[in-house]
Amino acid sequence: MVQQPEFDEFAPWLFQRIALCVGSPHFQVAERALFLWNNEYIVSLIAAARDKILPVVFDALYTNSRQHWNSTVHGLTCNVVKLFMEMDSKLFDEVSGRRSTPQSDYNKEKDEKWERVRAKAQRACPKEFQAWEERQKESTRVSTEPEQFDAEAMQRALEKRPFDGLKRVSQTPTSDYAFLKRKSVLPPKSQ
Repeated sequence: MVQQPEFDEFAPWLFQRIALCVGSPHFQVAERALFLWNNEYIVSLIAAARDKILPVVFDALYTNSRQHWNSTVHGLTCNVVKLFMEMDSKLFDEVSGRRSTPQSDYNKEKDEKWERVRAKAQRACPKEFQAWEERQKESTRVSTEPEQFDAEAMQRALEKRPFDGLKRVSQTPTSDYAFLKRKSVLPPKSQ
C-alpha cells in the first residue's frame, strides 16, 4: 500500500533488517525474506531505490549465494542477484567491486603484522634472524623424490630404543610391539 516517496524514506532501515533476515542460517527466515522479490509491486519499489537498497543487501546476498546450506534459499538468492544485475548492471558491478570480504581483510592484517614482527626481529638481531631464515628455507624445501618407507630401519630403531611405558607382548620378533601391527595380523583371541 506504500507509495514510492514514503518507501524511499524508510527503505534503507527496512532493508538493513531484511538483509539480516536474508543472511539468516534459519532457512524459513531467509526464504520468507527472499520471497519479497516475488512481488512485482515491491520489485518496482526496489528498482526505483536500487542505489540505496543494493549496497545494504549485497553482503547478505553474496554470502548466501556462496555458502547457504539450504538449496531453496541458495536458488532464491541467485534469482535476486540476477534480478539486481538485470536492473542495473553498472551499479551491481560498482557495489560488488567495493566489497571486501572480512576474511581477506583479516588475512591482510595478519600478514602486515607478521611483516612488522619480522622487520623488528631483523633490526634487533640480524645474525640470528639470518640463521632463522635459512632454517625456514631448509624446512620448506620440498624433495623431488618420494620418500620411501624402510620397514627394516623402523624395526632396527624399535629394537634399539623401545618405547617407554609400553610392554612387549612376547620376545619373538613377529609379535614385538603388537600395537604397531594391523588388527588383521593379530592372532585371534583364545577362548
